[in-house]
Amino acid sequence: MERMSEEIIKILEKYWGFSAFRPNQIPIINDVIQGKDVLALLPTGGGKSICFQVPGLYKGGLTLVISPLISLMEDQVKNLKNKGIRACAISSSSSYREIDVLLNNAALGAYDFLYLSPERLQTSIFKARLKQMPLSLLVIDEAHCISEWGHDFRPSYRAIKTLREVRPEIPMVALTATATEAVKEDIIKQLDLKHPVIHESSFYRDNLSYEIIQTPNKLASIVAYCTGKESMSGIVYCGTRKAVKELALVFTSNKISASIYHGGMTAEQRSASLNQWMTGSSSVMIATNAFGMGIDKPNVRYVLHYDFPNTLESFVQEAGRAGRDLKASRSIAFLEGNEKVEMQKSVALKFPPAEDIKACFLGLQNLLRIAIGSGKDETYSLDFKKLNEVTGFQQITLYHCLKILELNGNLVFDEATYHPAKFQLLLDGMALYNFQIKYPHTHPLLHVLSKLTERKENQFIEWNTKKTQQQLKLSDSSFQALLNYLISNGVIDFQEERHLPAITFLHERRPDDYFELSFESYQKRKDNTLRKLQSVFSYLTNKECRASYILDYFGQKSEPCGKCDNCKRSRLKTEDIEAFILSALSIPLSYIELLERIPVPKDDLTFILRSLQLTQKIQLIDGKFYL
Repeated sequence: MERMSEEIIKILEKYWGFSAFRPNQIPIINDVIQGKDVLALLPTGGGKSICFQVPGLYKGGLTLVISPLISLMEDQVKNLKNKGIRACAISSSSSYREIDVLLNNAALGAYDFLYLSPERLQTSIFKARLKQMPLSLLVIDEAHCISEWGHDFRPSYRAIKTLREVRPEIPMVALTATATEAVKEDIIKQLDLKHPVIHESSFYRDNLSYEIIQTPNKLASIVAYCTGKESMSGIVYCGTRKAVKELALVFTSNKISASIYHGGMTAEQRSASLNQWMTGSSSVMIATNAFGMGIDKPNVRYVLHYDFPNTLESFVQEAGRAGRDLKASRSIAFLEGNEKVEMQKSVALKFPPAEDIKACFLGLQNLLRIAIGSGKDETYSLDFKKLNEVTGFQQITLYHCLKILELNGNLVFDEATYHPAKFQLLLDGMALYNFQIKYPHTHPLLHVLSKLTERKENQFIEWNTKKTQQQLKLSDSSFQALLNYLISNGVIDFQEERHLPAITFLHERRPDDYFELSFESYQKRKDNTLRKLQSVFSYLTNKECRASYILDYFGQKSEPCGKCDNCKRSRLKTEDIEAFILSALSIPLSYIELLERIPVPKDDLTFILRSLQLTQKIQLIDGKFYL
């Protein structure tokens, strides 16, 4: 055991630069290395990845990681590669040929980590290669997705059981940040975990306060809160890309430095925005919930919720990105009073009528000209405007139809809006040399591609085609003609640069009458979503300690935190509130600014302000209260 501890510390220092693990990581890592099945529940920011990446390197062989988020897979692979660790991901941007090459390389021991989505487990090409892979560890990330009681249930996760059937000797690690008691039991059952060791950290965060502020104008309240806090780092979460853009404009007009992050940005734009925020060039990140996974910034002092999430699990994940350095931090949700109606509308949008989902699927296949009996494992770029023209549905409806079709096992929907061009040389050695001798006009381009391929044989390589075209001083038409010549002669395999979402069909097209929408992927998921929404409504109207409510939801207990708005309110008397107001008005403040500072319902605050005005202790001039 002592020798093992020394080895894993060496791995941690070599690749991550840390000299010690966090206390809650050590028992998980030890059990994983000893070959036990493990269910680990670590709160957001708890260092889940290291709990399987370090054991994977220690054990050797191939660690297979199942993850539902393409962006997270790609980020983790990039981070591992930057550390000198051999890793790759198979996503819906990968062509059939590229998948074939990656899986073949994985079977030959070319990688330490292979990431893929649960949908890929069902493909015939993966099933054929699974037996050949030198597997040492199976990792299920975001394991709550396997449970019908989870907040992000994905029926495709049920296919993970087949890994156990084919390779029963390989230990399995299931990881998640949030899971209720019912979800934990379901994860163990659905994954067929054998005598699993359960590691669960408390969700209680002593340094984090959960607060709700009722306000007539949440945008104005958020701007007021962020003003003057340029020295702090914060996040403002919004429910839509539109809201992110709108808030960014208001922040800019109020001279508050802010970055933005959402799924519609290119990889370069997201990277630049993230870098601004991480380095402190901007103090606030305004983002959708696409932001946060794998982001490690410990000194986030506040997380503000412009739109409250539809589940408490999502809320805890967003809030949990504050205060990872264990210093006092705040999670504040701003409510205007219409949230219940808006959330109900949002949930309704996520579940279009079944006939609309079928019409979307048929329209999609017609748009892409998929013939009956074809399309299996093929990937296509998707133009939402053209699909809108074919179906007549709004883009938001089409988006949610595609999400349900993905859950239904019909396709993989890659929302990423940018993928770089990629190529693979299909000839090498004398065969490549002879081709260049026979067709000398191809030599300059093949020379560039050969240089890019050095030490990267038998894999697809990202390629900046514009840079190569400029380097060779070729016109657009000449470069395209040369590229097509190499493709048609079987010299290279090429994937074009893509700025559109992508669809990968998981089975061949069948006659239209064969389409079925499963109960699990639609009605059961809808019912579960509505149940979780009711828990959100209960949380928002609850008068007890907010931290205690959250912990109780996840099957844990705690004493009242003493920091949330409810705990503070329960201790305040009218004279205390008056004292708070008079103290706060050492500088003139508006009603919204007072509401942000004083943890009482707006009706109570209004009543006390009027009382103070009537007794002439304060006065209102031009929208500001003065002593």
